Amino acid sequence: MKNQIADPEAKSFSRAELLENLLQISIALSASRDRREMLEMILTEARRLTNAQAGTLYIKHQDQLQFVVAQNDVIDLSTIDDKLIGRSIKIANNSLAGFAALTGRIVNIPDSHHLASGAPFRINRDLDQTTGYDTRSILAIPLKCPDGEVVGVLQLINCLGHDGAIVPFQLHQDQPIMSLASMAAVSIHNLLLTERLKRANLDTIIRLSVIAEFRDRGTAQHIKRISHTSTLIARAMKLDDEQVELIQSASPMHDIGKIGIPDSILLKPGPLTDEERKTVEKHTIIGGEILANPTNDLMITARDIAMCHHERWDGGGYPHHLKKEEIPLSARIVALADVFDALATERCYKKAYPMDKVIPIIRQEVGKHFDPNVAKAFFSILDHVVETYNAYSKSTDKQAALEEE
Repeated sequence: MKNQIADPEAKSFSRAELLENLLQISIALSASRDRREMLEMILTEARRLTNAQAGTLYIKHQDQLQFVVAQNDVIDLSTIDDKLIGRSIKIANNSLAGFAALTGRIVNIPDSHHLASGAPFRINRDLDQTTGYDTRSILAIPLKCPDGEVVGVLQLINCLGHDGAIVPFQLHQDQPIMSLASMAAVSIHNLLLTERLKRANLDTIIRLSVIAEFRDRGTAQHIKRISHTSTLIARAMKLDDEQVELIQSASPMHDIGKIGIPDSILLKPGPLTDEERKTVEKHTIIGGEILANPTNDLMITARDIAMCHHERWDGGGYPHHLKKEEIPLSARIVALADVFDALATERCYKKAYPMDKVIPIIRQEVGKHFDPNVAKAFFSILDHVVETYNAYSKSTDKQAALEEE
């Protein structure tokens, strides 16, 4: 890991230079559209301003603090990131960060090995015990918005003196770190508002998409599973966050054209005739017409998926017999998620196939029905997908039992 700490002499910067630096940080935070990048930037700059050897950043979610970023110049955190990132702790006195969030008070600990008598919190040393790191001086700053709402906690660890020795953090209200904490709080608050809006939009899209297939009681769960699996595949393919979010939000609309297919065909319990099958295939054209003339990226992606998620990699799909990269990537991803769902769940015309039958079918269609790169990503997250379907199966069985009573 690269050293992200400035030279100790940086503390001799003039006030004008520090103000200019804070202005640049503010501009960078405002311009950032990447969640991870913004959070990493906040922690990096906080460490630089305080000459901290390490640090962590938590974001508040209801009564929990979620561990979102960790940095350390002594130990390599990459081997344990999966155990840290995403972990939550309760906002309570049983942790320093929890106490800071609960009380809204800044906590400055000169030496964590010698806590003041009667300290109303405890120091968690799990990371030290796992890695051999020695946490000494700690500065925990609750990130408070102008209205006093705490949206997170910035925890800085082991302040380095001019000689490289660990010393207590020096904190005054006019220090740059306090200004950075205020900017970080506003940035995180805006981030959380944006994420809530996105979740609300996705919920609205799913509810509206259900209308198109409301005749099937399993439609809502089907739509959610397609969105979830498509999102996992997109992330496994290393698509950027914007593309992933577009696929997550657009994929629920993949079958919106079924609103134009008669019930007698759509809910037929047995095999379809050739004529009936041709009618069903028209749902891709109808979907394209419903989503025609899109004016934003979400609707463009939704139209591509609705029209093309039944195209095949080898050109044998419908409605336009596109092949390979002629098919939009979003549609190639949803195509696999949709077929997997059709095989793994019960439909009006079939029982659910067991996973030991579903997986070989998918593998046989790689390079024929499915884009090999999409399939590779899918199999890399297969355990997560199967976990979702097992949970769905259990909930379905429970619901069926209740209906029988």
